[in-house]
Amino acid sequence: MKSFLHDIFCGIWQWFARLNDRIFRGNADFSGWVSQENAGFSQEHGNQYQPSTDALVRILKRYPISQEDRILDIGCGKGIAMYLMSRYPFGAVRGYYLSEALTRTANNNFHRLGLEDRCQAFQADALVFQDYDEYNYFYLFNPFPEEVFRVMIGHLMDSLKRKPRSCTMIYLHPVCHEYIIQNTPFKLTWKKKSWIDWFDYYCYSYTVPENQ
Repeated sequence: MKSFLHDIFCGIWQWFARLNDRIFRGNADFSGWVSQENAGFSQEHGNQYQPSTDALVRILKRYPISQEDRILDIGCGKGIAMYLMSRYPFGAVRGYYLSEALTRTANNNFHRLGLEDRCQAFQADALVFQDYDEYNYFYLFNPFPEEVFRVMIGHLMDSLKRKPRSCTMIYLHPVCHEYIIQNTPFKLTWKKKSWIDWFDYYCYSYTVPENQ
């Protein structure tokens, strides 16, 4: 029964999200879910693509974002979160995803909406990607299992040692929260809880130690 209700809920959510795409987002393809198999990778490498929620707009409103800030969507999928980020004056909005097909869909969406100069997605594997130095905001929507998350956060910490800077991480459906708190210097600064944990937003900050 629980599984049946879950499937009904997911179906209704997807239907309304796709309707939103057609009416308010220039018929872009942001909202259709994509399984790991259809995206071209295994469950060990990543989770299925689901679109981020519009609540991200309200989360970002909490921060004094300027042209000096650059944000990276780690696991961007079709780019819905990047589209929402583009409402704020980031100097750059970038994202990567394991599936080349989905990053191509994301860039097609940005082109359709006239955002190709602001938003760019590219294919990359979190297990090997290390080019975090140019970003001070990071966003994730539970893009991969904890084993991959640990490697990714290790690369990010290497970047912060290499180029010390304060930064913010926004994490939707934060299944690796305990790992962050116990194993990294990121501090939980704010959270938005929801009636279902898929919609929980946790916000973390990193401050450069005084001796650096």
